[in-house]
Amino acid sequence: MQKYSQLITRPRKLQYGILSLLAIAVLVGSAWVLTIAQMPGKQSLGFLGSYGTAVFIFEAISAILLYAHYRRTGLLTFAVLAMAYLWVTVLAPFQVGLLTENLDTFSLITATTGDAAWLWIAWHIGFPVLITAAMIVDGSYPIITRRIRRWSLVLFGSELLIIGAILAATLLSWFELPSLVSETRQFSDALSLIYGPAVMFCCAMALTVVVVKGKFENAIYSWLALAMLAALCEAIVVVYSGSRFSYGWYASRILNLVSSAAVMISLLIENVHLQHKVVKQNQTLKRMATMDELSGLSNRRELDERLKAEIKRAMRDRTTTSMILLDIDKFKQFNDTHGHLTGDLCLKHVAKCLQRNILRHTDLAARYGGEEFAILLPNTSEDDAFDLAEHIRKTIAYSPIVMEDGKMLSVTASFGVASLVPSQAEDATELLSIADASLYSAKRAGRNCVQRPSQSWHASREALEKKVSSNTHYLRGRTVSTGQKR
Repeated sequence: MQKYSQLITRPRKLQYGILSLLAIAVLVGSAWVLTIAQMPGKQSLGFLGSYGTAVFIFEAISAILLYAHYRRTGLLTFAVLAMAYLWVTVLAPFQVGLLTENLDTFSLITATTGDAAWLWIAWHIGFPVLITAAMIVDGSYPIITRRIRRWSLVLFGSELLIIGAILAATLLSWFELPSLVSETRQFSDALSLIYGPAVMFCCAMALTVVVVKGKFENAIYSWLALAMLAALCEAIVVVYSGSRFSYGWYASRILNLVSSAAVMISLLIENVHLQHKVVKQNQTLKRMATMDELSGLSNRRELDERLKAEIKRAMRDRTTTSMILLDIDKFKQFNDTHGHLTGDLCLKHVAKCLQRNILRHTDLAARYGGEEFAILLPNTSEDDAFDLAEHIRKTIAYSPIVMEDGKMLSVTASFGVASLVPSQAEDATELLSIADASLYSAKRAGRNCVQRPSQSWHASREALEKKVSSNTHYLRGRTVSTGQKR
């Protein structure tokens, strides 16, 4: 059993190529930004609003999809990964809200824009720590649980309590926090020399663990490595920029968007892959449920369903539906003489003869049972059905069965044809009964021939249709006259 049999397989070369190009772009772009990182810029509330919204959406989608993976597989790795993205989903809006001063309208919130730096530290330390924890949980034998709800309540409940405590301590000023950003927007030495390097260390640690333990085994781990690389570069650029709203500070926001979107892209790719896989499996199952494995034709179940549908359509359109039943002549004797394997070759040979002569997509050839086959012909007259049966009979009789040793055998088949314009759903059973009676007539006539219903049956059928038609007109007349009296 593969370690990740329930997940998408290892990414293909194209996806590895895209990841490599993106990683190079992140590294090269970060190196170039460092040359202009400390150039001062202006505060852009529009950019901050768009940035905060994008981060929230990307992280929320990633958290939901990772939790869905956890629900499906029971792997705690995905639960902890979902916790990492939930961590950012909750903290990011408040951090951006403090930067844009949108939270000043709430009287209970006493935090200032300088306190946004502490939320940034909590955000950028908690996220890589949770990523590292998720990868550690995923050892040689990943931890799997069936108690999904209980673990969810414990893990996510504890996380939300911690987040609530951080937000309350920061936004409500439970205790005075040292200022990390001056009024001139310059970073303090504590942020540049202590907390910033701590964030870099956590991101570097998470990146190393993802690469070493994940080994790019699946798309999630591959894109997660890119996310942590972008997070590490973001921490380096933002600390080196030295001040808020500088070129480097804005560039670090772009890197943060790359980090937020990377895993979401991998999850969307995986969901599309899984959707295609499910559709393909459903098609395979449907084909297995409606196809006879030996002959490659439709099976009895598919024939019955199609017959019912075609009878309803013919009743509505008042068209003729025809049926051909055929039986391989003396097949039991053929089996006893040449063996069951050769008998299977005989069935396949007859099935191929049917397939070669069924040209309309509306027609259906099926294995009726044993050595019997059926052909459903919607909107086909009895004469046309008879001609088709005769053509198939000659094809079977004059087409030899070629054995592996080069020996050739031949078989014949008897055919019964039936046609009617249905007036009720029960005519599906009647059509089969008539075709079966015609088939036995062919066998009594010496086999290797085609028979149709007798003239007496046609006469009785026409009489019945006239009677039904007259009763219908009579009932309609009664309805009209009754309506006039009223």
